[in-house]
Amino acid sequence: MPEADPVDQRIVSQVLAGDNDAFSQLVERHSQRIHQQMRTFSRDPLVTEELVQDVFVEAFLHLGDWRGEAPFGHWLARIATFTGYRYWRRRERQKKEIPLEGEREELSAPPVEEETVRGNPEAAAILLHELLALLPASDRLLLSLVYQEELSTAEIALRLGLSRALVPMRVFKAKLKLKRLAAKKPWKERLQWMIS
Repeated sequence: MPEADPVDQRIVSQVLAGDNDAFSQLVERHSQRIHQQMRTFSRDPLVTEELVQDVFVEAFLHLGDWRGEAPFGHWLARIATFTGYRYWRRRERQKKEIPLEGEREELSAPPVEEETVRGNPEAAAILLHELLALLPASDRLLLSLVYQEELSTAEIALRLGLSRALVPMRVFKAKLKLKRLAAKKPWKERLQWMIS
């Protein structure tokens, strides 16, 4: 595992010594990476921004927990992962509690035309995000860590506190669920151009 950056260590020491303004330096150093990570959890720019703020508030409140044995960015990424996961879980509970008109729009949304998505990474990302939203939050999290953040099995195990042997099995099961969803109507039609 890489060592902690001495600049991050110095800034954290300043904050812990009472210089709360120094925390803005950590935000500046790590906000781009955290912002990118939080887009995994929501494509809505306002929600993404709110999640980024939540990550930094959580980091500030628990700054004394960072031991400096690993890079600050790794510790912050773990906070971001759990912040996003809590967001997904909260949305799942809200959907169960208050079924709204059009709540299942992912299943009934009109098919995206092939030419709309082909060559348009943002449109393809939105389509994928909609499909992933149908999975339970724990499965979405695993697939996001593997395919969007491109973390190794060891990194996922470390970030989520799982055994290394359990990660591949859970990823495999999540992929099976996703394939089953993608094979159902109207998803089969929406994704046909990708798999033909």
